Amino acid sequence: MKSIAHLSLDLGASSGRALVGVLTDGPRKLQLEDLHRFEHLACPTPAGPVWDLTGIWQNILLGLQKSAAWCADQGLELRSVGVDTWGVDWVLIGKSGELLALPHCYRDPQNDAACQRVLDRLGGFDKLYSRTGIQSMSLNTLFQVAARFEKEPRLFDAAARLIFLPDLFHFWLSGELSTERTIASTSSMLNIHTRDWDYELLKQLGLPTHILGTIHEPGTPLGKIRQEVAEATGASPQLQVILPPSHDTASAVAAVPATADQSWAYLSSGTWSLLGAEIDAPVTSDAAREVPFTNELGLGGKVRFLKNIAGLWLLQELRRELEQQGDRRDYVELVAEAERAEPLRTLVDPNHAEFAAPGNMAEKIRRFARESRQPIPDSVGQLIRCCLESLAYCYRQTIDQLESVQGSSIKVLHLVGGGSKNRLLNQLTAAAVGRPVVCGPVEATAVGNLLVQALGCGEIADHQELRQIVARSFELETIDQSEQLADESLARYQAIVNQ
Repeated sequence: MKSIAHLSLDLGASSGRALVGVLTDGPRKLQLEDLHRFEHLACPTPAGPVWDLTGIWQNILLGLQKSAAWCADQGLELRSVGVDTWGVDWVLIGKSGELLALPHCYRDPQNDAACQRVLDRLGGFDKLYSRTGIQSMSLNTLFQVAARFEKEPRLFDAAARLIFLPDLFHFWLSGELSTERTIASTSSMLNIHTRDWDYELLKQLGLPTHILGTIHEPGTPLGKIRQEVAEATGASPQLQVILPPSHDTASAVAAVPATADQSWAYLSSGTWSLLGAEIDAPVTSDAAREVPFTNELGLGGKVRFLKNIAGLWLLQELRRELEQQGDRRDYVELVAEAERAEPLRTLVDPNHAEFAAPGNMAEKIRRFARESRQPIPDSVGQLIRCCLESLAYCYRQTIDQLESVQGSSIKVLHLVGGGSKNRLLNQLTAAAVGRPVVCGPVEATAVGNLLVQALGCGEIADHQELRQIVARSFELETIDQSEQLADESLARYQAIVNQ
């Protein structure tokens, strides 16, 4: 009998990857095979930035083709495939299944004005937060839909369904329309208490509700791949499409190798940093709203109570600017420059509104330093170190807020995702938060995606067994808080953020 394999198609906001996972016998472990990686960018158009769907889809097919061929060579049965992506972005599908327009990137500036119009109509953010439990960010789907509906209402008249990006790729793979719950929960269109669409809210805003479909749980089998997909990739027509936690952070949190006997928080580190706790019920208190924390849904009905932090976006933008100037150093070399730079020279607020838009990141950081009367970063090392130290202090402030809102202490921070490879940031984080930081797995999103597919196939009993498999499968590094950053530096950071 052939061993079973699963395929994770894990799409971030700047790159994608196809990883095959195989569960071994005995003490069960997950083995990964990285078979395809690619980069992608939002494309500027006169109507706003849009995602390169055809390019992404071609790479999905190529990843599936490589994975099917590798499994055949290894004598493995590729049993299922699932897609996860970043949150909030969406498309409209017509009655015939036709895509009606390209999806706009969440960084589209038209969302800012729409966000304010929606909040004004509702009577303020507190009214929205009490229903949805979602942090107010202009990129949220609700504000995107409001912006597009105002400009192109007839587009919605022609639409049969609104679905999110992973739902689109599952539809293209299987022919089955679905909306997966964790990705829908990023939208600010769900009532977090009922965990279903907030039809009353949408009707109050004059937004269409006929385009919303039934919401499915992660682990749900959708069906077999389309015949044309099988023919194009060489994959078996028996290959099943199984919904993972389709929001990448939900998949990453599902794979956190935590144990029930210790209070813990997670930090999913990538373009965004998502720091929070896994809880049983949403928290929409005034204290939670003021931070603000967001309530998104996870595997097994859990709530991902977290704060969105700008994350490694600042570094990515700095590196992109350097490449445009002919400086092609990789992240390892840039972080090495930061290690040699003077510590705690300049701090910034990573979530400062000006940093959210692409372009001119170095100048924006220098302007922030000038306006907050700090030394202006001159060198590349100073710029990078400024970003990393500021992120570490932001993590500490967020954990303090998390403990205050929850009324309970956090003993350990689990750091997962690509950012866990940044050793300097890990060390700064451990020193700032004053708690052990457990780093790994790096590919937490793909791991969560793969193991939930295995759960949907009946190969894994429950979430507890899933996390035990993760802990056995990957080498985890614990960084103890042997050297804590000074409290006066934290106070300085907080003063900078609050000025």
